Amino acid sequence: MATPPSPVKRRSRGALASRSPLRAAARMEQQLGRALCIITGASRGFGRAVAKAMARLVEPESVFVLVARSGDELRTLQTELAASDLDVRCAVADLSLEGAPENVVRAAKEAFSADIRHVILVNNAAALGDVSRCAKAFTSMAEVDSYLSFNVSSALCLTAGVLQAFPKRSGLRRCVVNISSLCALKPFRSWVLYCTGKAARDMMFKVLAEEEPDLRVLNYAPGALDTDMQFVARTKTGELSLRKAFSDMFDEGQLLTCEASCAKLMKLLLEDKYASGDHVDFYDV
Repeated sequence: MATPPSPVKRRSRGALASRSPLRAAARMEQQLGRALCIITGASRGFGRAVAKAMARLVEPESVFVLVARSGDELRTLQTELAASDLDVRCAVADLSLEGAPENVVRAAKEAFSADIRHVILVNNAAALGDVSRCAKAFTSMAEVDSYLSFNVSSALCLTAGVLQAFPKRSGLRRCVVNISSLCALKPFRSWVLYCTGKAARDMMFKVLAEEEPDLRVLNYAPGALDTDMQFVARTKTGELSLRKAFSDMFDEGQLLTCEASCAKLMKLLLEDKYASGDHVDFYDV
């Protein structure tokens, strides 16, 4: 996820790499166990990094359901993960379309087995939207509805479907992760769609945490990542000062790798000390 730059706590790639948080997390005694992992937006970027990191922390014969619109990229990742003695399924789906969340839930139910002890859903799929225009330019309800359908509605419907398919029972841990952003907390000019979507998702999962006390819910903001989305941010953002800030971060090597940020997420999941529903930023860990 692209996240607008914060004026504090910037660190270089070199400093992040030297800390090797993923290797440290992998040495921890606690693991994710025999798990069913459902990851949206898994074909590239942060979602792909999450899938590869989780594959190192689950027990053999765990099940992965990888969700994205790009079938070819999903199948490439499927081949990589299957070599780790995992059952990896691809669910090629456009989550903005009616029925897509149900199809993903169906694939997860088909993959589930009685020996699975941990269900993990990572709601990573999202779009930046048109960041070239300010709020007063969005007069088309169809355009806004289409954005919110993919970025908000599908996440709620998929999560609800997963929780219904795998209800609370003894011996089964359940965890829902929302990949959030600083944009969920702070407004940025010309980013009205993205900020609105991220804020809505954060609150949605906070409500879920209140309603389901046995469920572990985490809103994780991964920081400004070196991804295709960040390229769009630094070339298309309508607010020129924000576009320059993104460009400066890229030029100065201050963007985070997906792997470095993902390692922090794995640390949070392994230690399991966050308050359910919390918004936790990369720099908080």
